[in-house]
Amino acid sequence: MENKKTFFDSLQNILGHLSMKVNGNIYINAIKDGMLAYMPFTFIASIFLIISFFPVPQVGEFITMITGVEQAVWQAKLNLVSDSSLGIGGLLVLVSVSRSLAEKMNINVIQVLMTAIVSYMLLTPFTSEESGNVIEVASLGAQSIFIALVISVLVAKIYQFIDSKGLKIKMPAAVPPAVSAPFESIIPSLFVVTFFWIIRLLLDGIFAASALELFNNTLGAPLKMMGGSLFGIIIVKIFSQLLWFFGIHGDSIVGGVMSPIFQVLQDENRAASVAGSIPSNIINQSFWDSFANIGIIGSIISIIIIAKSKRYKEMKKIAGVPYLFNVGEPTLFGIPLMMNVTYFIPFILSNVASILISYGAFALGLVPIPTGLAQVPWTTPLVISGYLVTGSIAGAILQIVCIAAVTLLWLPFVKVADSQLIKEEGTLRDDLSEAAEE
Repeated sequence: MENKKTFFDSLQNILGHLSMKVNGNIYINAIKDGMLAYMPFTFIASIFLIISFFPVPQVGEFITMITGVEQAVWQAKLNLVSDSSLGIGGLLVLVSVSRSLAEKMNINVIQVLMTAIVSYMLLTPFTSEESGNVIEVASLGAQSIFIALVISVLVAKIYQFIDSKGLKIKMPAAVPPAVSAPFESIIPSLFVVTFFWIIRLLLDGIFAASALELFNNTLGAPLKMMGGSLFGIIIVKIFSQLLWFFGIHGDSIVGGVMSPIFQVLQDENRAASVAGSIPSNIINQSFWDSFANIGIIGSIISIIIIAKSKRYKEMKKIAGVPYLFNVGEPTLFGIPLMMNVTYFIPFILSNVASILISYGAFALGLVPIPTGLAQVPWTTPLVISGYLVTGSIAGAILQIVCIAAVTLLWLPFVKVADSQLIKEEGTLRDDLSEAAEE
């Protein structure tokens, strides 16, 4: 008898092929690697920004009292870390992505990296002053992440193409590689730099605008609109959860595409907060990390509340504590949630519920929009992260509301699964008793 494919079999097949293509794409992987390399500096900068703009005014007054320095002065000193890390976010991403691409393409890493920096600087707007050309640090910040990614890919591709054609200065075999490699890179790098120099001249002559302005207005704006919209983030999250349901690391797949968008939105909020303005981007990296990912925790809380089966009672012991730090693997694999049709609906929709509740709270002004000052690690416990990223106790309360909502969504499904397990365990006990009697 021929087995018919179910809907879930077909969906798993489609998502599996898509995941293989994405995971095999060196450009998406390089962007993902580059953004991961950039992340530690966002956290480091956040530590100093949290201290500098601590949401409790008395803390600032206390620092002023013990240091004897005016608040504006010591804040400026603390902000140096942010200016030196987030302030050159685009440049940092360019370096990390270029390095990753060069390694994956098996071309000269150092030379590609330096060529990418030169090309990036060629497209960076200059301001003419009496002392010479000046580059505003803001031009190197997170707002230039989009164009940095494009430059990284173009530099690597052009360099690889010229190098593969053998257009390079070949040194005698006796010359050490450390000496010959820079000479061999001269022609490929010359082609790349000339290419970007011509682009710079064309932009200055035709559009009278910098590459950064042109790119962000034509491509960056639609990307931010898509990634920063309620509809966009819901679609992305559903897709991520679908991948997880079939055992594919969903966040890893979507992170390579969405992280640059979320980081740009996050940095815009940071700049507004530092300037004393109110942040405007509801959706950003902090929203994704601290509010959009509240969902599966409802399953383990539901198990803790109502489960009576032996299996789920054991799950309470091993899955509850890790989830305090947002480590969900024990829950995913222990229940299991993946490939478990009983849990398909809450698995896909619980995060959507959290997104809708959170977005509504921010849009209505019930909770301050994430400031962009704090980008906490994903292991930061809920409630704490809500307070830090919004700078308000309302952010922590919002997370509690989301946890309660997703738990209510999971409860009936956990009850059904738990009842089934109790029956199975009862049947197993009866079978074992009969076997023992025989």
